[in-house]
Amino acid sequence: MGNDYSGAAAGLGIGLILVGIVLYIGTIALVLWVGYLIMRTAVKNGILRADAERAQSRGFGQYPQQPPLPPQSYPGQQPPGR
Repeated sequence: MGNDYSGAAAGLGIGLILVGIVLYIGTIALVLWVGYLIMRTAVKNGILRADAERAQSRGFGQYPQQPPLPPQSYPGQQPPGR
């Protein structure tokens, strides 16, 4: 009877195995979910940055490009002909 593995001890062993399996699957699910959130944020930021660059290059951005100054003008001076 000393080596009898039944009753409460068997239930405890099976319970620990089930808890271990649930924790294992839960950890994998959490890692996949966090990875998904990171990738979604990276893709969203990349798309927003690419759209901003594209708008900037076409002159529709938040800071539209200004035409270059004529060669004879210096910063702070009025360009000739104005």
